[in-house]
Amino acid sequence: MLTYEIIESKLQDIKRLDDELVCREIEEVIANYHLTITQKTTLRTKKGSYHWHTKKEKQAGVLEITYWPQKGRLWLEIADNRLADWNHSLIEDAANCLAERFAGKIERLKV
Repeated sequence: MLTYEIIESKLQDIKRLDDELVCREIEEVIANYHLTITQKTTLRTKKGSYHWHTKKEKQAGVLEITYWPQKGRLWLEIADNRLADWNHSLIEDAANCLAERFAGKIERLKV
């Protein structure tokens, strides 16, 4: 698993009613990378979270993005069985882009 989390950001300061604004910002970044949202849901283990599966055209691989407002957390990850050249080469740059939008920085997690 390859995971980058946006840390020390302004996400902890977001009011509950502004979650949709954060989601729109995330989806704008997804669109800027020419990715397609194939699934938008919530993670059962992280109540109230927003979770996206994104793909690039018809290529193999998935880049997952999760925003968990209650904890002020945002991270991008690639499961081992969903790793592809496109998402591996894009994840760090996309994480940096999101960190910049939310005045944070990235941390690569050891999972």
